[in-house]
Amino acid sequence: MKKGLLSLILAALMVVAAFAVVGCSATEEAVDDVQATADWTLADAVRGDGKTLVVATDPTYPPFESRDGGEVVGFDIDLVKAIAEKMGAEVEFVFFEWDALLTALSSDSRDFDFAASAMTITEERAQSILFSNPYFVSFQALGVPADSNITSISDLGEGSRVGVQTGTTGHIFATDYLEDKGVTIMPYAGGQDTFLAMSSGEVDAVILDIPVVLNQAAEGDFAIKTIPIPSAEQENFGFSMGKSRTGLAEAINDALAAVIADGTYAEIYARWIDADNPPTMP
Repeated sequence: MKKGLLSLILAALMVVAAFAVVGCSATEEAVDDVQATADWTLADAVRGDGKTLVVATDPTYPPFESRDGGEVVGFDIDLVKAIAEKMGAEVEFVFFEWDALLTALSSDSRDFDFAASAMTITEERAQSILFSNPYFVSFQALGVPADSNITSISDLGEGSRVGVQTGTTGHIFATDYLEDKGVTIMPYAGGQDTFLAMSSGEVDAVILDIPVVLNQAAEGDFAIKTIPIPSAEQENFGFSMGKSRTGLAEAINDALAAVIADGTYAEIYARWIDADNPPTMP
């Protein structure tokens, strides 16, 4: 599922991200074989078997996470597996709808160890959710039918209908930017639901992360075009967990740094996001 089609728009939008510097950049100190930090071990995991991490995800957001038959696949999924391998762990994925996932994280649920679901790190979320170091740079984008006369977000106005995934930063952006212009914001439970709504004519456009829109343009049955949003700010994704799980966050950060340092991250990025350009790290 290489996404060579993503190269032009995605690379252009992410140029500005090259100047951002945060803690998850790989360093020479990142080791090849990472074990859990002193204050957290696999014995502390939900399953309690000393070997399995239970990871929650909303599998409706390709190329990051989706279902392929009975299997969950995607960029986040492969990255979690690589991180777990560094930690000497196996992985079990459990599925949550987006709103339920946010609620479980905020309540420090013990139904899973952490979540991997293309979640943007925001100040508001960080008040009740603990995030790992960021692992992906993204921006919001507009998706419209291929034959639409919409050419920019400024073409949306009174009477326009825009689909979003409820509770996401795309939902927040659309509400803040478009609602006072008379645009009707229509939230849906899953990312793929927004595209189904657009294909049936329920909405005129969708706002989602640009890799998701580009993935749909490349892989979907319904022809769409992707329109960058110049006013959209850079977003950084992080793995998320209950606020009490500081030791687990440190272990994930160490393993993530090692996966970046040994080239595994770049391989996963080429497989799912862009085979023609190296990743821009947060």
